[in-house]
Amino acid sequence: MKLNLLSSISILSLSALLPWFLSATLKANACAMTDVLVQLAIHGSPQPATQSGNFNMGSDGNCLGNSITNTTTQLYIGSDPIEQTYEGNQFVGGGEINQTGIASPVIQTPVYVPVDVYNPALDPSFLRSLMQ
Repeated sequence: MKLNLLSSISILSLSALLPWFLSATLKANACAMTDVLVQLAIHGSPQPATQSGNFNMGSDGNCLGNSITNTTTQLYIGSDPIEQTYEGNQFVGGGEINQTGIASPVIQTPVYVPVDVYNPALDPSFLRSLMQ
Protein backbone atom coordinates (compact mmCIF):
# COMPACT_ATOMS: atom_id res chain seq x y z
CA MET A 1 0.00 0.00 0.00
CA LYS A 2 1.46 3.27 -1.11
CA LEU A 3 0.90 6.51 0.75
CA ASN A 4 0.86 9.54 -1.42
CA LEU A 5 2.15 12.94 -0.34
CA LEU A 6 -1.32 14.28 0.52
CA SER A 7 -2.05 11.33 2.82
CA SER A 8 1.27 11.77 4.61
CA ILE A 9 0.67 15.48 5.18
CA SER A 10 -2.87 14.76 6.46
CA ILE A 11 -1.60 12.22 8.99
CA LEU A 12 1.11 14.61 10.20
CA SER A 13 -1.39 17.47 10.50
CA LEU A 14 -3.81 15.36 12.53
CA SER A 15 -1.07 14.10 14.82
CA ALA A 16 0.05 17.70 15.45
CA LEU A 17 -3.51 18.67 16.44
CA LEU A 18 -4.07 15.65 18.69
CA PRO A 19 -2.68 17.26 21.91
CA TRP A 20 -4.91 20.29 21.37
CA PHE A 21 -8.00 18.09 20.94
CA LEU A 22 -7.16 16.14 24.11
CA SER A 23 -6.74 19.30 26.18
CA ALA A 24 -9.98 20.78 24.85
CA THR A 25 -12.15 17.83 25.89
CA LEU A 26 -14.27 18.12 29.02
CA LYS A 27 -13.08 16.29 32.09
CA ALA A 28 -15.30 14.01 34.15
CA ASN A 29 -16.14 15.45 37.57
CA ALA A 30 -17.65 13.15 40.16
CA CYS A 31 -19.63 14.41 43.12
CA ALA A 32 -18.44 13.35 46.56
CA MET A 33 -20.49 13.02 49.74
CA THR A 34 -18.81 12.30 53.08
CA ASP A 35 -20.57 12.01 56.45
CA VAL A 36 -18.40 11.22 59.48
CA LEU A 37 -20.02 10.31 62.82
CA VAL A 38 -18.12 9.65 66.06
CA GLN A 39 -20.18 8.60 69.07
CA LEU A 40 -18.19 8.41 72.32
CA ALA A 41 -19.76 7.24 75.57
CA ILE A 42 -17.62 7.10 78.73
CA HIS A 43 -19.98 5.94 81.43
CA GLY A 44 -20.32 4.22 84.78
CA SER A 45 -23.28 2.09 83.82
CA PRO A 46 -22.49 -1.61 83.46
CA GLN A 47 -25.14 -1.60 80.73
CA PRO A 48 -23.60 -0.97 77.26
CA ALA A 49 -24.38 2.30 75.56
CA THR A 50 -27.00 2.23 72.82
CA GLN A 51 -25.45 3.90 69.77
CA SER A 52 -26.84 4.16 66.26
CA GLY A 53 -26.27 6.17 63.13
CA ASN A 54 -28.51 6.47 60.08
CA PHE A 55 -27.01 8.04 56.95
CA ASN A 56 -29.35 9.26 54.21
CA MET A 57 -27.53 10.42 51.10
CA GLY A 58 -29.13 11.48 47.83
CA SER A 59 -28.56 13.26 44.54
CA ASP A 60 -30.75 14.80 41.86
CA GLY A 61 -28.76 13.00 39.15
CA ASN A 62 -27.55 16.33 37.75
CA CYS A 63 -24.48 16.67 39.94
CA LEU A 64 -21.14 17.68 38.46
CA GLY A 65 -18.04 18.46 40.50
CA ASN A 66 -19.70 19.20 43.86
CA SER A 67 -18.72 17.87 47.27
CA ILE A 68 -20.32 17.79 50.72
CA THR A 69 -18.58 16.93 53.99
CA ASN A 70 -20.27 16.64 57.37
CA THR A 71 -18.63 15.74 60.68
CA THR A 72 -20.53 15.05 63.90
CA THR A 73 -19.20 14.12 67.34
CA GLN A 74 -21.47 13.00 70.16
CA LEU A 75 -19.82 12.81 73.60
CA TYR A 76 -21.29 11.57 76.87
CA ILE A 77 -19.43 11.35 80.19
CA GLY A 78 -21.51 10.29 83.20
CA SER A 79 -22.86 7.53 85.40
CA ASP A 80 -26.23 6.81 83.73
CA PRO A 81 -27.03 4.47 80.85
CA ILE A 82 -26.81 6.38 77.58
CA GLU A 83 -28.50 6.30 74.19
CA GLN A 84 -26.87 8.17 71.31
CA THR A 85 -28.69 8.43 67.98
CA TYR A 86 -27.89 10.24 64.75
CA GLU A 87 -29.97 10.93 61.67
CA GLY A 88 -27.82 12.42 58.89
CA ASN A 89 -29.34 13.81 55.70
CA GLN A 90 -27.27 14.98 52.74
CA PHE A 91 -28.34 15.97 49.24
CA VAL A 92 -26.10 17.09 46.40
CA GLY A 93 -27.03 18.40 42.99
CA GLY A 94 -26.28 20.98 40.34
CA GLY A 95 -22.77 22.26 39.92
CA GLU A 96 -20.93 23.10 36.73
CA ILE A 97 -22.88 23.02 33.50
CA ASN A 98 -22.76 19.47 32.24
CA GLN A 99 -22.37 19.76 28.47
CA THR A 100 -21.36 16.15 27.98
CA GLY A 101 -24.79 14.62 28.52
CA ILE A 102 -23.08 11.97 30.64
CA ALA A 103 -24.18 11.67 34.25
CA SER A 104 -21.24 11.88 36.63
CA PRO A 105 -20.99 9.37 39.47
CA VAL A 106 -21.91 10.29 43.03
CA ILE A 107 -19.46 8.83 45.54
CA GLN A 108 -21.08 8.30 48.94
CA THR A 109 -18.83 7.69 51.96
CA PRO A 110 -20.52 7.27 55.34
CA VAL A 111 -18.02 6.78 58.20
CA TYR A 112 -19.34 5.53 61.56
CA VAL A 113 -17.14 5.23 64.68
CA PRO A 114 -19.01 4.11 67.84
CA VAL A 115 -16.89 4.04 71.03
CA ASP A 116 -18.35 2.64 74.26
CA VAL A 117 -16.12 2.77 77.36
CA TYR A 118 -17.15 1.55 80.81
CA ASN A 119 -15.38 3.59 83.49
CA PRO A 120 -15.72 2.16 87.03
CA ALA A 121 -14.79 5.57 88.48
CA LEU A 122 -18.16 6.80 87.17
CA ASP A 123 -20.12 3.80 88.52
CA PRO A 124 -21.86 4.68 91.84
CA SER A 125 -22.30 0.98 92.71
CA PHE A 126 -18.63 0.26 92.20
CA LEU A 127 -17.60 3.30 94.28
CA ARG A 128 -19.95 2.25 97.14
CA SER A 129 -18.44 -1.23 97.14
CA LEU A 130 -14.99 0.28 97.68
CA MET A 131 -16.13 2.23 100.73
CA GLN A 132 -17.54 -0.79 102.60
